[in-house]
Amino acid sequence: MEITDGAKELLENFLNEKEAEGIRLTSVAGCCGPQFTISLDAPEESDTVQTINGIKVAIDSQITGTEELTLDKEVNQDGAGLVLLGASNCC
Repeated sequence: MEITDGAKELLENFLNEKEAEGIRLTSVAGCCGPQFTISLDAPEESDTVQTINGIKVAIDSQITGTEELTLDKEVNQDGAGLVLLGASNCC
């Protein structure tokens, strides 16, 4: 998994505001493959914990293929947010 510098900046601000240490990546089965969620939940015992571009990331042990994922900053008329690139979105 990669976290771009733009996403890192947004995440750092959000984590500081929420007094959280990092993020957790989980997934549920979907019609076109896994549907990913990012939360502020604490890592579970079976998670893989990595520091990616300065952000602590806990990855659910059931998830594979994270090397294809990129968390990036997305700007639209509503402001800035995060987008997970490389994940299936055919539904």
